[in-house]
Amino acid sequence: MDELQSEFERIIRQAQDAGKELTTKQMVRVAEQTTKSAGRALYRTLMETAPDMLVGRSKEREAFERRNFRRWRKAFDLIETIWVSCEEIGRDFNQHHRPTAVAEQDYVFEAMTHLHAKALLVTAEIICLLRGGFADGALARWRTLYETSVVAFLIRQAGQELALRYLAHSRVQAWNDAQEEDETDERQHLKAQAEYAIEKFGPELKRRNGWACAITGQKHPTFEKLAELAGKADGKSLYQHASLHVHSNHRALDELLGMCEAQEDVLLVGPSNSGMVGPLIFAATSMVECTSLLLLTKPNLDRLAFADTLFRMANRMNKLAREIERRTFEAAQRRKAAITQ
Repeated sequence: MDELQSEFERIIRQAQDAGKELTTKQMVRVAEQTTKSAGRALYRTLMETAPDMLVGRSKEREAFERRNFRRWRKAFDLIETIWVSCEEIGRDFNQHHRPTAVAEQDYVFEAMTHLHAKALLVTAEIICLLRGGFADGALARWRTLYETSVVAFLIRQAGQELALRYLAHSRVQAWNDAQEEDETDERQHLKAQAEYAIEKFGPELKRRNGWACAITGQKHPTFEKLAELAGKADGKSLYQHASLHVHSNHRALDELLGMCEAQEDVLLVGPSNSGMVGPLIFAATSMVECTSLLLLTKPNLDRLAFADTLFRMANRMNKLAREIERRTFEAAQRRKAAITQ
């Protein structure tokens, strides 16, 4: 890491030994020529060797994912089963009720189906992160899933007025985000939607979570207040913990889920097959909650049975993931002890 610096200093010394006193400008020129020449050579070398490196990386990643899947297979299969069940139930619910919902301008239905779709998308992302070995990333992504379940609970509870405010708020926020873009017909249409929403519901729709001002009694509604109203205040510490991985705050090595089974400190920069329990349980539970909340906007015995089935799956994940972690970790410890004897 010091070769170029050493070469630069050698050139300067040679010039001084020869009786030449280099000016600051000359030394800067030598430094620039040295770095540019080395940069070109290093760039060519890295690009020429990249194909072989990428093949090796691909093999390493595939080998890790096979080992990771082998360890967590039953839990990964269960969360995949939960996802497919939730998607199929949600799709059938949407297809069955959409014609009537459109005719009746059912804003709760519209908001809840979109929230359910978002929950499915986020859960699919979480599954990919878990199978790839990124438990901390999966937990950070769960934060969005938790937020989605909180909003879904409030809309189902409060009804049409809040649902319409929630939908209208999205148009105002989209307009705010498009302020710096070039003028287009689409942008003009978005502006008209935003202005209509603000005229109907007031300027609070310009604020973050402004759709919830009325139910929270706050001019600037906080997510903490929304979670409290949804009866989910007990998840505050977990939500805050999940947020740590989103931002650049310092975290000790042993605070990472991927390091929870490590026997020594390392700077984790890649995948790990540790720490899956929490993200698996939380993702399964939140996904099931979002689906059940959707179903219960139009409850009947069939949908109650579906909800009961899904919660049984989520409860199974709670036990299964913990058991897999305990059993496989103990087995690994025994193998390690046998090797060192």
